[in-house]
Amino acid sequence: MKPSASRPPGSARCPRCGNAFDCAMHAEPFDCWCRQMPPLPRERLDPSGRCLCPECLAAEIARVAQPEPGAESP
Repeated sequence: MKPSASRPPGSARCPRCGNAFDCAMHAEPFDCWCRQMPPLPRERLDPSGRCLCPECLAAEIARVAQPEPGAESP
């Protein structure tokens, strides 16, 4: 049996919540669900970190979009 070029569903595990999810980071061509989401700012990325599941990535994107507590609007 020839191995698939992409990872099988559920092949990744979220480092935050531990849930299994489908990550296509190493698929050729790269076409993962995360490309459809808004990008995180560069300072929020950890190049040595693993991918987050859809729920944790959405929560992190929402957290970044909210102003810091106590911060004043210009």
